[in-house]
Amino acid sequence: MTQPDPTPPTPIADDVGDPPWRVDGLADSVMILLTMAAVQRIAGFLRAILFCRWLDPEQLGQWDMAFSFLLLAAPLTVLALPGAFGRYVEHFRQRGQLRTFLRSTTLTCIGLLAAGTTVILLGRRWFSGLIFGTPDESGTVALLAVSLVAVVAYNFSIELFTALRNVRLVSVLQLVNSVAFAVIGLGLILGWRASAVSVVIAYGAACLIAALLAGWRLSGTWQSIRPAAEPLAARPFWARFAPFAGWLLMVNMLANLFEVIDRYMIVHYSTMPTSEALAQVGNYHSSRVIPMLMVTVAAMLGSMITPHLSHDWEAGRRREVATGWHCS
Repeated sequence: MTQPDPTPPTPIADDVGDPPWRVDGLADSVMILLTMAAVQRIAGFLRAILFCRWLDPEQLGQWDMAFSFLLLAAPLTVLALPGAFGRYVEHFRQRGQLRTFLRSTTLTCIGLLAAGTTVILLGRRWFSGLIFGTPDESGTVALLAVSLVAVVAYNFSIELFTALRNVRLVSVLQLVNSVAFAVIGLGLILGWRASAVSVVIAYGAACLIAALLAGWRLSGTWQSIRPAAEPLAARPFWARFAPFAGWLLMVNMLANLFEVIDRYMIVHYSTMPTSEALAQVGNYHSSRVIPMLMVTVAAMLGSMITPHLSHDWEAGRRREVATGWHCS
């Protein structure tokens, strides 16, 4: 016998309909995502091929190790708090507490990011040995610390607008990031230095450009968010939000470590000289260009669907969430 649906939650404040900003439906989101992802991935694929062609294996290996570090450090530095937006933005919006929620999480992320970059800068020789297998790349580590700020800001923006179900804007931001990275990176390689440093600078600059565009767009969205009808107490808020973010952090770290541990093993345990080990990492990077294209598209689809499921769950349409039908 079919059990009745649980009683849907009653919103405390705010509206139960669509928010005042633009929201893309799930079907539209999938079409937008696939269309923009196709353009973005073509640009990214061409960029990766040219990087592999114009950088020697050692410099390509340095860039791969630098990117692996950013992949690990970005969620760890802010304790994966933005990753929980997809689950809780809609929860707090329907209770009229979205503005307070965003202010609290943003200030917390800024504080954590400032502490994290300070640690990296102060211990850059140690981090150089960890990342590149030699303490002589401390200057590159300093650039990575600066780039980390832009990368976290970009990731924060992507997670936030994905949670707000504005997939159109998310796709534009990702396309801007990919194209800017290609243009700036190839320009620096051809016009300045064919080295990993040029690519690190280009990647940080591309993330900064996309984050600034997102900040400009967010300033308009912020005005449409109603002030909280009642204060959001810190203890209940973090009691609800922090455990979910903690589980996400653990999952992200395990997944990201699985993704990059092979490079670190080559650098630290292959017994090869550092330059030769980095060259082997560069060759390995080249062999993964095509397979990673398919993996990235699958991951984007997964992150896009979660906010839509959360919206229907909070609206009481839990049977539809379970079956996957009629998601808004």
